[in-house]
Amino acid sequence: MENNNSIKINLGEIIKESPYKREYIQKHMEISRNTLSNWCTGRTYPSIPQAFKLSRILGVTVEDLYKWKDDK
Repeated sequence: MENNNSIKINLGEIIKESPYKREYIQKHMEISRNTLSNWCTGRTYPSIPQAFKLSRILGVTVEDLYKWKDDK
C-alpha cells in the first residue's frame, strides 16, 4: 500500500501561476482559508470530487494537481 508521503501536491504552484487569488478559489470551492492552506502544503488533500472541481476552476487536469515524490 502506498504511503501518502509519496505524493506531493502542486496546488500552491498552480495557484501562483493562475490568474486566480486564493480568496476566489476559497469562495468557489466553499472552503475555509485554513482548508486551502492545508491542501497547498500537503497537510491534507482534497477529496476526489473537490480535486475535480479545483481542476476545472484552475484549468488543469486532476493529475496536474499531484506529483509522485522521487524517493532517490
